[in-house]
Amino acid sequence: MTDRNALAQLQRLSHPFVFLLSIALALSVLVQAAFIALLFFFHASGAWHAAVSFSASGTNLSIFASPDQSPDVALDSLAMGQRAMLALLTALCATCAGFVLFHLRQLFALYSQGVVFSTDNIRHIKRSGIWLVLAAVVINLSGRVFFVVTGQHAHGTANAVMALIYGGMTYVIARVMELGREADEERKEFV
Repeated sequence: MTDRNALAQLQRLSHPFVFLLSIALALSVLVQAAFIALLFFFHASGAWHAAVSFSASGTNLSIFASPDQSPDVALDSLAMGQRAMLALLTALCATCAGFVLFHLRQLFALYSQGVVFSTDNIRHIKRSGIWLVLAAVVINLSGRVFFVVTGQHAHGTANAVMALIYGGMTYVIARVMELGREADEERKEFV
């Protein structure tokens, strides 16, 4: 396969990823904004009740018909200060995830334009790795704060270790790409 065909194929394959990552980013923002609003304004009303929990994805909200259906912390049992703290934890976790999605979307947007080995590509790869590492740290710390605020343990925050590993590996790969690009530029200047 020629370089031109390979680049055209990369461009074609990148378009769906740009689309999917755009949707994921938009949904992430909208869902988390709605979730934060529900934290502040939801009150049990007859048939509907809500409970909160915490997992590797951050703060979770469940709405159900009977208050005894959930082992999680009933939202109505939390004071406004506790709800505000959960909203802050939600915003922190969502921000980290949002930036990972944003930088991945930007990277695939560059690929879809035929830009493959530019400094912008490397920058977006590095930043997605950094935000993955930050997400792992924020989720782990937020799980501990969730316990202090609600008295309930977080579920599955050990999975955040995988984000830490992937983020670190992604950053190192981007750094290797950066060093290779610099070496290639020095070689071209020498010749």
